[in-house]
Amino acid sequence: MMDSYDTLIIGAGPAGLTAGIYLSRARQNVLILDSGSGGGQVTLTHAVANYPGTGETFGYKLASEMKKQAVGFGCKVLTNQKIRSMELEADKKIIRTEKGDYSGKTVIIAAGGRPRTLGIDSEKKFQGTGISYCATCDGDFFTDEDIIVVGGGNSALEEAVSLT
Repeated sequence: MMDSYDTLIIGAGPAGLTAGIYLSRARQNVLILDSGSGGGQVTLTHAVANYPGTGETFGYKLASEMKKQAVGFGCKVLTNQKIRSMELEADKKIIRTEKGDYSGKTVIIAAGGRPRTLGIDSEKKFQGTGISYCATCDGDFFTDEDIIVVGGGNSALEEAVSLT
């Protein structure tokens, strides 16, 4: 028997969790699926100081609080769910994962993104504590510090300009 929901949300980062909170408060039966441990890119950020209403906090803590709030409003959140296939054409949408199949009337894709990494030794060790992937988000932490911006094209140039 397949578990059935009003809404299936792919992605348990800030966007997916926020959608889940709003839908659950509107009395929708919501399932949020994430291919990893949930939380999205914010979990890669050591300190978050620009999220309204939170003061400075840790990225993983902010993500954990968001998940707790979503679950508190009735969302079911399943992590480590690798999606094998989706059937989105019919009235009943079906998402098949390696661990189970789920159906819903609606699917929201809030899959987020992943930073483009350098793939060098120790990069993972310093993520969020010296290596950042968002100058707009983290630039203030590097005030009066010598920095290096790595990248190509307009994106890297825009990030470098925002730090000057």
